[in-house]
Amino acid sequence: YYITNNLSKMYIPVTKSCAVRGAGCPGDYKRNNATANMLLDMGDDKLQSAIQKQISHRRTTHKLSEQRRRKILNSRFEDLREIVPACRDSSHTKQTILSKALQYIDQIMKNLTCQEDTMMVMSKERERQADLLREHQMWQRKIEYLRMNQTTRTMHHFNMMVPNMNQMNMPKIPTEAM
Repeated sequence: YYITNNLSKMYIPVTKSCAVRGAGCPGDYKRNNATANMLLDMGDDKLQSAIQKQISHRRTTHKLSEQRRRKILNSRFEDLREIVPACRDSSHTKQTILSKALQYIDQIMKNLTCQEDTMMVMSKERERQADLLREHQMWQRKIEYLRMNQTTRTMHHFNMMVPNMNQMNMPKIPTEAM
């Protein structure tokens, strides 16, 4: 088995065990390190120096990216610690923060569901009250209609019972006397 070295553009023999493990595969830090360590053992000073720089650069890059990742993760845990009421007053482990955050989210979801149910009940009650109000107004109109008809009938009945003054045989009062 052979792998190529990008620095010297030459083929370097690799043992069967390294090839099985995947030594020399691009993008794999540990595998590339194994290959680089093999090349260091071969003895070329310039090549060893270049490989040492490459290994050092990869380690530094990996270290910095890992530090950034941890910093962001810790920042997010601090954000959670401030948001979750049970974590505000004392320091907690990350596991505890996550656990309490999940409990808090669960509690919020239950409260939200309860509020939605209450709003649905209130909405149905509001509709029922609106229906009752419409029915009340309808009955008020019917009562008013019946009162008006009753008044009209009473006046008609009264008019029938009281004779017209012109039809009565009453003496006329002379207008001159007034």
